[in-house]
Amino acid sequence: MPDAERATYREGELPSYAIVSPVRDEADGLPRTAASLLAQTHRPAQWVLVDDGSTDGTLAIAQALAAQHDWISVVRTDGVHRRSRGAAIVRAFDTGRARLTVRPEVTVKLDCDLFVPAHYFAWVCATFARDPAAGVVGGVMLVPGGGGWRPDGAPHHVGGPMKAYRTRCLDDIGGLRASMGWDGVDEYAATARGWRVHVLTELSVLHYKPRGSKQPWYQARWEEGRGNAYMGYLPSFLLLRAMFRMAFESPPLVGGLVLAAGFVHARLSGAAQVDDELAVAALRAEQRARMRALLRGRRHVVAGGLPAGGPAFWFPADPPGPKEPAP
Repeated sequence: MPDAERATYREGELPSYAIVSPVRDEADGLPRTAASLLAQTHRPAQWVLVDDGSTDGTLAIAQALAAQHDWISVVRTDGVHRRSRGAAIVRAFDTGRARLTVRPEVTVKLDCDLFVPAHYFAWVCATFARDPAAGVVGGVMLVPGGGGWRPDGAPHHVGGPMKAYRTRCLDDIGGLRASMGWDGVDEYAATARGWRVHVLTELSVLHYKPRGSKQPWYQARWEEGRGNAYMGYLPSFLLLRAMFRMAFESPPLVGGLVLAAGFVHARLSGAAQVDDELAVAALRAEQRARMRALLRGRRHVVAGGLPAGGPAFWFPADPPGPKEPAP
């Protein structure tokens, strides 16, 4: 749980952070992500790239970066598995985290098909400095669409490709779960233990490859359904989710059906569920609240948020640490 006493930072001082990036066949995106990290106004103490069986030039690019910068290192795994969005990614993250030579105040899981603005981690770390109960922080993810960029993901969750954790929070929740759904379980586990999740709505990250784009659509939807079962979704909420997918997402109808089929198969086959009762309880409480709001014709608003908004609304002279909301 968060400490009762907040950490104190001198003016302009920011928490240290380290990045772990599981990568597989990211030769196209890695140079762009690396350039955006090199441009950060608050640079990471370490960046560990975990090459998980790439078959293109990813490993060579990563090794060249490590040769040029002493705070970048590369770990290579065998990568003997099919491409997936759950267990393999978390195992690679854990491998990279074990290679960190210092214990940072903030640990970041970052994909390498992103572009993050130069002030990104300064703002993220300023949020951790300002709120001692901040456990998970990140910006808003934008993906290509409609001739421009559009928001992707739930507005009250930090996207899986760019998760920043207070390291004590990550330890408190027992690390990440090696399953599809890890990037939802982590936040519910954190909030159930008194940590806060902050989505900085004024801080955008470009994600060049939308969720599941590296898999056939049916595999991505099937794994998502199984991941929802792993997380402990209420069947009634899963049904609503599948219906929404059938009506509004591509491919129409069948995408939602495959998601529901993955969920039902996992439940009937006795597939493992997350071993965190607190996280499941927090998830189901939110789902029940959302369904009640829907029945009343209202939009469910997730409680929380930073007083007076995020870093874009803070004056440079504002001291780090909690700030009372305006009357």
